[in-house]
Amino acid sequence: MSCAGHPPSARDPDLGLLLSPQRQARRPGQENTVRGGKALVYLTLVLAILVLLNLPLSFSLRVKARLRDQVAPLRGLGASAARRLSGVGAFLADAWGFHRRQENLAQALTEARAALWRLQALEEENRELRRLVGFASQQPARLVLGEVVARGDVSGWWETLTLNRGWQHGIATNMPVVTAEGLVGRTVAVSRQTCEVLLLSDPTFKVAARVAGTEGTGIVRGRGMRSGGPPRLELLAAAEPVRMDYVSCDVNVVAGAAVQTSGLGGLYPPGIPVGRVLRVARDPSGLYQRADLEPAADLAGLKYVFVMLYAPEG
Repeated sequence: MSCAGHPPSARDPDLGLLLSPQRQARRPGQENTVRGGKALVYLTLVLAILVLLNLPLSFSLRVKARLRDQVAPLRGLGASAARRLSGVGAFLADAWGFHRRQENLAQALTEARAALWRLQALEEENRELRRLVGFASQQPARLVLGEVVARGDVSGWWETLTLNRGWQHGIATNMPVVTAEGLVGRTVAVSRQTCEVLLLSDPTFKVAARVAGTEGTGIVRGRGMRSGGPPRLELLAAAEPVRMDYVSCDVNVVAGAAVQTSGLGGLYPPGIPVGRVLRVARDPSGLYQRADLEPAADLAGLKYVFVMLYAPEG
């Protein structure tokens, strides 16, 4: 043993391996042995292949059969896995195709519904136009059909509306505007291609009228929007019933009675329906009756109206 402070002895085999680079390298004999082993393995494989290729036919068939038996389960597993993968792929493909078909059907259904709605709207419009044409053919005065293109003024109220007909169509101011149901109003402003109509519901509108079947006459005027609360816009509010004033107390006016234009004043021809009586009451003065009327024309749903080219006689 070496003592502390002395260098290790070269004769120590373990330390000699660490200290000597030549001893760390593989010996030539060992390399030859490894190469020889590899060559022997290759030679053995070659000989085995040659022996198998040159075996007698019967023995070769038995070996092949045994190999097939050994490999058959693995091939079965592979085939089963392939079938399952193919089934999964087919399922995914069918699911995707089903999803696409559903989307296409939903789109086709939506388009069909939209087309049906358009056809229904056109059919309804055609019925209305046929009805209006039939009404116009029965009137002695000439009527000009106009479409409502705007409602109300810039403030949003609905006592006026605008038609797509003007003086180039023969329209002038203060001409009656009607539907097949009854009086709508009168023209108040006319341009070349449009005109503005003051509705029956406007507080400034007035027309001489009579209660059908009686001698009772009076003046019908609009009452504007419903009172109570702040002003509301067109789509959120309804007009008050129009009012007929100055009906003689001697006339028996009942609810449901029809009211028509009387022809007095010359602006409107007689016989145009104005509305029906909702209720009757005496004026606070007690000198006459007044009646609230429901307008004959649907002032809120106007789409087409007629301008009556009426010129008072004289």
